[in-house]
Amino acid sequence: MRFERHYDRADLERLFDDSFSLPDGFMFGVANSGFQVEGGFNSPGEPLNNWFDLERRSKVERSGAGIRFWTEYGKDAALASGIGLNAFRLGIEWARVQPSTGGSTGRVPPFDGEALSGYAAMIAHLMRAGLEPVVTLHHFTHPLWLGVDFWLDDGKLELFEEYARHFADTVNTLLVERHGERPVKYWITMNEPNALALGTYLVGYMPHRRLGVRATGHAWGNMIAAHCRTYDALKRLYVEKGWGEPVITYNTAQICVYEFDKVMTDILTARGNGIPRDRLAGYLDEGRAGWYREVAKCPEVARSPAFNTWLEGQVERAARRVFDPEDLQTGIDAVYSSPDPAKLDFLAVDFYDPFFRHMIKAPDLDDLREGRANAHRETWEWVLNPRAMYHFLQAARVNAAGLPIVTLENGMAYKVRRGKVSRRADGATRDRFLQCFIFEAMRSLKDGVPLAGYFYWTLVDNYEWGSYDARFGLYTVDREAGTDRSGVDCWGVDAGGVYRELVAALRSGDRDRMVAAFWRTDW
Repeated sequence: MRFERHYDRADLERLFDDSFSLPDGFMFGVANSGFQVEGGFNSPGEPLNNWFDLERRSKVERSGAGIRFWTEYGKDAALASGIGLNAFRLGIEWARVQPSTGGSTGRVPPFDGEALSGYAAMIAHLMRAGLEPVVTLHHFTHPLWLGVDFWLDDGKLELFEEYARHFADTVNTLLVERHGERPVKYWITMNEPNALALGTYLVGYMPHRRLGVRATGHAWGNMIAAHCRTYDALKRLYVEKGWGEPVITYNTAQICVYEFDKVMTDILTARGNGIPRDRLAGYLDEGRAGWYREVAKCPEVARSPAFNTWLEGQVERAARRVFDPEDLQTGIDAVYSSPDPAKLDFLAVDFYDPFFRHMIKAPDLDDLREGRANAHRETWEWVLNPRAMYHFLQAARVNAAGLPIVTLENGMAYKVRRGKVSRRADGATRDRFLQCFIFEAMRSLKDGVPLAGYFYWTLVDNYEWGSYDARFGLYTVDREAGTDRSGVDCWGVDAGGVYRELVAALRSGDRDRMVAAFWRTDW
């Protein structure tokens, strides 16, 4: 399968007709996470998180200095502002905010005032650069002192709520009193809890001590509960302080199996939609049916072996047979015991390749030479299917009437190994990627999806969960020579310039300019 533009000029002229307009305040942004970019974790004298043991035992590449975002965030703010973006999603590293440099668990360390001041200065800088901060409180990692299997310990959930409230209280106070800025408006409680629970306790990709279906459900239920508790705590805090109304959600990794993705959103919307607990199972059944009706419309752009397609069907059927809402009991209890029936202020979705049938493969020679004896596709091999994103955005609306939707992550990777950049098997380049996926975002907007933002993952190449080989950045970094950002991506494409022209064209309201930007080939 070769990745090409899937639309023609007539499609562009139909999309960008006189009825098309970009909503006021539409957010165009980029996204990152603290552990993947900041640097300064898991070495002697540094804060330790739950990846420490894997790094110490050389099971993964060390994260090291990252790309030094902690001290050089001004460079990235300037890049994002230069593109013309108006939003920046950043992750907070809990291990920095409440650090311990020893490997022992159990003792709860104090909050670090210097770290909190640093995050306040970072967020204030983004604001002054014209970038709306979208702050993620948990992005796959937690402090090592909580134990590797923190999400299986019901008694520790209050520590996450305490961390979230303390961070928001302290940083917002500093923003107002020290920096002359306003409090943070947009909060993401947790990044992709579905991917974290499944990737940790079902697949075993993330750091873990236990595995199994029951452990997966237990962890995910606790994550739902943590989201609910944090949602309520932040709402109360803003009322107490007179800071206005925060806008709070979580973001999900879009996956083709309902029980692995959309079920969490439906649980969180149930009570706000007037569904009593004794009718929750039926509500989820209806949500599943409506969601699958839309997902079934996704076109097939890459031929999968018959076995892969069969196995995906088996996974779907097994998930429905095995799934029991009571496995997520702690989360459901939190939804129905909260004083506030609302638990999401908007929907945030991350779209990559959602289909299991594309992920299964035998290791090739490169995999074996490079020590990846696995049976799944790497990030640089993921299938790119922009029209599927359109249908997943439509499917996200099921059971979520009235909630705006933001595509909080969408990106593509190249492989860079020992300084050598490999061509993608599908021949995709980032200019075509941006044109095709933003085209589908705009098509979904015109066709009724209440889309309020699009964020590309990510601005600058970073640490992709155990390795620096995967390069998602609009701008690349030669880490052997330092952390200076290049003016192009790792393939040599002016990806930032392409994003800038697409955004400027859409904001201009000029029909001819929009058509020209999405039809252009000479970037």
